[in-house]
Amino acid sequence: MVDEPEGEPGTDIHNREIEREVSVAEVMNKTVITMDINTDIPAIAREMVKHDVGSVIITENEKAMGIITERDLVKGIVTEDRKPGEVNASKILSTPLLTVEPETSVIKASEIMLKANIKRLPVLENGTIIGVVSNTDILMVTPGLSTILKDLIDMNREALLSVPSIGEIEEDFSTGICESCSYHSVDLKLVDGRYLCENCRQAEGESYE
Repeated sequence: MVDEPEGEPGTDIHNREIEREVSVAEVMNKTVITMDINTDIPAIAREMVKHDVGSVIITENEKAMGIITERDLVKGIVTEDRKPGEVNASKILSTPLLTVEPETSVIKASEIMLKANIKRLPVLENGTIIGVVSNTDILMVTPGLSTILKDLIDMNREALLSVPSIGEIEEDFSTGICESCSYHSVDLKLVDGRYLCENCRQAEGESYE
């Protein structure tokens, strides 16, 4: 039996080794900050600084509804010239909440980030968010990943020139939090501007073949 040669960074063999061996659970930040949807922006910003994190999970009745990142603060407050104290989380959070599972490979996670034009993904296990993985976390795994991500960026450069609409990413991302019942689903679909799970779609009268 001939041993498979070790791959050099950036080669197909090396890429397969990374994809097989490194999961998001191994590189994610296990510090998860959750705050209520009615919390004002200054309080959210203080928590992000206090815990040195770049995102906060927003909840309503203890159910995850979305995420607020540093970019959301800039886009929702600074560029809109709003007064932070007069705005709460519900006004600027990003939805739907795209998630990955702990065993998801860092390669797959990076592809999702690129397609959705986001930098962070909550990691969900048995309905509970156990961490957040960022593009920086992934890049720190090994220098070889920077080559992989560069290739992915080059392949998606045209799409990345503008932020994709919800409709454009609908087919690529079916896993996340239902915007009606707030439960995690692996079968989200866009209905009247909201991502709904199968049960909620049926409850609202969506017909199926």
